[in-house]
Amino acid sequence: MTAWTRLLVIAVCFASADAIANEDYNAIFERAVDAINFDFDQTWAYTETQVGSEHVWVGRFDPRRPSRQRWQLISVDGRNPSEEEVDEYDKEKAHDHSNNSDNRVNAMVEPDSIRLIEETGDFWLLGFTPDDEEKILDSVDATIRISKANGQLEYIDLRNHSPIKPAVGVKISKLITRLTFGPAADNGPVVPLSTQVEAKGRAFLFVSFDEQELLHNSDFEFVGEDQEMVPDR
Repeated sequence: MTAWTRLLVIAVCFASADAIANEDYNAIFERAVDAINFDFDQTWAYTETQVGSEHVWVGRFDPRRPSRQRWQLISVDGRNPSEEEVDEYDKEKAHDHSNNSDNRVNAMVEPDSIRLIEETGDFWLLGFTPDDEEKILDSVDATIRISKANGQLEYIDLRNHSPIKPAVGVKISKLITRLTFGPAADNGPVVPLSTQVEAKGRAFLFVSFDEQELLHNSDFEFVGEDQEMVPDR
C-alpha cells in the first residue's frame, strides 16, 4: 500500500465516522420529537398562563366542552375578568384555532442539519439550521437539548446573533424564542410546556417595540379515557 493509498483510506474512514455520527444525532432528534404528543389537547384538560408586558391572563382548556366553550378565562392579573376581557379572550382563542398550523418540531429544522455542540453525561446539546426559504433566520442560532436519561426533548432555543430585517423598514435587534417540553403528569406523555418570546427592535425609524410573552401550561388532567365527550355545537 502506497503512502497516497494509506492517506486515502484514512480520509475515507474519517468521513465515514463523521457521517455515522451525524446520522446518530439525527436519529436521536427524530426519536425525541416522535415521543412528543402534540395532540394532547384532545384528551387532556390544562391551565394556560399567559404573561405579557402588561397583563397576566389565566385560562382553562377542557376538550369535553362544546368547541366554542373549551377555553374559559379564569382571571386577569389575579382578579375576575370583565365581560370585555372575556370577549377579547374568546376572540383571540377562536383566531388561534382557525390559524392553527403544523406545530411539528420537524417543520422548524432543515433536513440533515442536526449537529453536536456539546455532550455531557446528562444531555446532548444539538445545533440545527432553521428551515427558512427566505433566509430571514440566517442570523439565528438554533439549539436543542435532549436528556440522555430518557431521550426526552427538553427545549428548543432560537437566539439571533445579529440584527434581523424581515421587511423593509423593520429591524429586530433582539429575538429569543424558547420552547420547553416535559411530561403532562406522572407517567404522562411528553407535551409542550411553555413558549417564551422576546422581541426588541424598530419599525420605520420612529416606532420602537420591546415585547415579551410567556405561555405556560400546567395542572394537566387526563379526561380522555372512558369520558363522555360533549358534542360540538
